[in-house]
Amino acid sequence: SAGTVGDRVTRTAIASTESPATYNVSPQARLENNSMKLKKVGIIGCGARGLHHIGFNMVDQRDECGLEISAVANRSKESSDYAAGEIEKRYSEQGNKVSVQSSPDYREMLDDPSIDLIIITSHTDAHREHVLAALKSGKKVYLDKPISVTLDDAHAITEAETKMGNRLLMGFTRRYEASWIKMKELLDGGAVGSLQMILLRSIIPYSRYLQGWHRKIEWSGGPLNDKCSHHFDVFRWMASSDCQSMSAFGGRSGVFKPDPTAPARCSECERECPYRRSEVLEESKETVSSTFVNTRNPDDERSIQDACVFSPDNDVEDFGSVNMHLGRGVVGNLFFTIFGPLAPDGETLELVGDSGRLVLSRSNGMIRSYTKFGGETDTFFAGGNDFESSHYGADKKLVHHLSDFCNGAEPVCDARDGLKSLQMVCGARDSFKEGGALRNT
Repeated sequence: SAGTVGDRVTRTAIASTESPATYNVSPQARLENNSMKLKKVGIIGCGARGLHHIGFNMVDQRDECGLEISAVANRSKESSDYAAGEIEKRYSEQGNKVSVQSSPDYREMLDDPSIDLIIITSHTDAHREHVLAALKSGKKVYLDKPISVTLDDAHAITEAETKMGNRLLMGFTRRYEASWIKMKELLDGGAVGSLQMILLRSIIPYSRYLQGWHRKIEWSGGPLNDKCSHHFDVFRWMASSDCQSMSAFGGRSGVFKPDPTAPARCSECERECPYRRSEVLEESKETVSSTFVNTRNPDDERSIQDACVFSPDNDVEDFGSVNMHLGRGVVGNLFFTIFGPLAPDGETLELVGDSGRLVLSRSNGMIRSYTKFGGETDTFFAGGNDFESSHYGADKKLVHHLSDFCNGAEPVCDARDGLKSLQMVCGARDSFKEGGALRNT
């Protein structure tokens, strides 16, 4: 029966480094807080993440969470105006007349004293500029993962957070997904005994990382940063400790061997290709459209979303196996690709202790548990009521945390967590280049 194992273990805080206050805000208390005054929100960077995943969920939960978007800024005036119009339309459909200011200059919203919270979902290589200015403004700041492309930028952000005394909220979605939170809760409650091993498998056909703006390391850090930053954060979160050292093999496989004769974009190509840009099973909870031609900025190289996966123009990693030594003797392994067969178990998390084992399948929200040395077993759904929404319900949960954050709760994770994740990304990349050499992180 669902939840049986959860009833057999002691429920504890989600993670030892997190404030219980973050999770103990009751719906009634939140409603009472929000009824006093709507918190105004500005969004910097209005791509799919900022506009659809966070923005639309914020619009939909306006009355419940007390957050209202009042300004947006994007790299171009056309994109900014489009985002503002879409948000206003969404509010209007729900019977709320809200005016959203649009500007390509994000500094206008930082100078606006009516705005309480800044959401930063801009391209990763712009994070440093946007975060430093937002922290300096004194407003509450949310930063979407990854923290940055370079360690220099990440250190600058963490130092600014400390100097300003203004902790930001970091956006690692697994921290807000019900099934992953349940895994941590069971682990901390003793379901597997003393944690010994962590295995995270991510075998997802994410060829889009070679087709959109993520295709250049200098812009995004590639999938090793954009996708695996989530995963590296999970290892630290589950183990309640930092990574001490790692050894990794991987980098760029021969699957996407560069072909100078291939057409530059899918929209210009008539070849039969299994990697043609399209919405697929594993992307359905994370993307919002199967239309990939950006008509608002047709000459913007970063706006291209259907670049050929075989183009010599991209330089990112596409696979790897990373072994980690974490605190208290825990070892971990990340096994990932952005190619491979389409399958329902694309991402799984396995926790092995001295008396039990937990296995989570992200795509269906199911947890299998083997406790008391295998004497008790259970399989149950842990995805929560919002599982069918974007990022398996994490984006709705995130909006609730943003509401609590604005009202004084401690952040679930902050810049230091972002820095530690990037250090693991860089350690894995260095080890790739050095043929598996041991790297201290």
